[in-house]
Amino acid sequence: MKLEAILGNLNSLEKNAFLKIIDGILANSPKNAKEIEKILTDKNKDLKNADDVIIVRIFNLVQEEFEEYVRVEFVNTSSQLDILTDIIIRDGNCIMKHDWLARLYEIELKHIEKKAKELNKSLVNGRSDTSRNTTSIGSFRPI
Repeated sequence: MKLEAILGNLNSLEKNAFLKIIDGILANSPKNAKEIEKILTDKNKDLKNADDVIIVRIFNLVQEEFEEYVRVEFVNTSSQLDILTDIIIRDGNCIMKHDWLARLYEIELKHIEKKAKELNKSLVNGRSDTSRNTTSIGSFRPI
């Protein structure tokens, strides 16, 4: 099974993040709760101590709820998706590290906030001359 192979290759931090989502779904009484309860009682109540085969079986039972979780998370982060997309597009070599991404994100966010303040100031002052600075928000700026 593909998911079982993926779980086998994950480090504990990544696997625990995935299991935390599944635990959250289980806490909200999914529609297959009785079947999941049988699986967990047979071996162990703790999902983190379960082997990959058990995790895959449970995931297959909560797959619809997991899809809904992903949809909700995507909606919640869609406002930041444009910023993130611009940053990731710049990393054509796929060598970006987490701290570099965080730094680029902060720089991009500050730039957007600055542009928003300038626009707000020009609207308050009644100026209609917004064409003097035509740099797009997502344009490339080297660090």
